[in-house]
Amino acid sequence: MLTAASLLLVVAGPAADAPAPAVPPEPLLAAFPAPPLPDTPYWQVVIEERIIIRVPAQRSPLSNFAASPAPSARVRETPIEWKEKKAPKCVAMRNIAGMQAARRDSIDLITRQKQRLRAQLNRGCRALDFYAGFYMKGNDDGQLCEGRDEIHARTGARCEIEKFRLMVPVPREED
Repeated sequence: MLTAASLLLVVAGPAADAPAPAVPPEPLLAAFPAPPLPDTPYWQVVIEERIIIRVPAQRSPLSNFAASPAPSARVRETPIEWKEKKAPKCVAMRNIAGMQAARRDSIDLITRQKQRLRAQLNRGCRALDFYAGFYMKGNDDGQLCEGRDEIHARTGARCEIEKFRLMVPVPREED
């Protein structure tokens, strides 16, 4: 239809030296509506930006599903004891480098400064759901805050963070 209309305009159009007609021929007016007035807006553009940050998991006793090596070849390391201390309510997302499943209801976030923050998950959330890491949506302030933000597991689980605790290594006394 559009090709036929353009051919009709070319064939029925005036000579090159004659002025162009102000109104198109009658049959074209019925097929094509008149253009909007110049003072009305033509388009509305909405630009949305969504940032999703992936945090990789590191192996922990809870999430290490691989077979353990032979006992004779394994070097025994003294396990580190951790003490919980007060932590900030928010953590900069860009500082989170990794995570480990720590307990049934909490995961440990490892920061770029080699600090460990325990993120206690809300009721009904299991740390094992996050064995492969998690995603978090970036927001305006770039912070991951307790009581406000959710983390998303690759398995589909979504959990809100109830509380952050700073984990400090405690020197172990030998018996």
